[in-house]
Amino acid sequence: KINLAWAGMIDSMPDVVPIVDHVPSVDGMVVATGMSGHGFGIGPAFGRIVADMVLGRQSAHDMSRFRFERFTDGSEIRLGPSL
Repeated sequence: KINLAWAGMIDSMPDVVPIVDHVPSVDGMVVATGMSGHGFGIGPAFGRIVADMVLGRQSAHDMSRFRFERFTDGSEIRLGPSL
C-alpha cells in the first residue's frame, strides 16, 4: 500500500551546480536555475545576489562557479560536491 507519493521536476545542471548569471546573448536577462531542490535553503542568499545582478550591483561573492557559459567556454567542468 502506498501512503504517500511525490512526482515532479527537479532542475539540475550536468555538473550539479546552479547557474546564477547574466545571459550573454540576451541583454538584461539574469538566470537563476539548477538548484536541484535546494532552492528553499539557498534561495534567500541567491535572491539577494540575483537582485544585485538585476540592479547592476557588484556581488560581494565570487560567482564564477555559477557562470552561465561554463559549459561552452572550454573550461574544465568540475562536478559539484554531491557527486
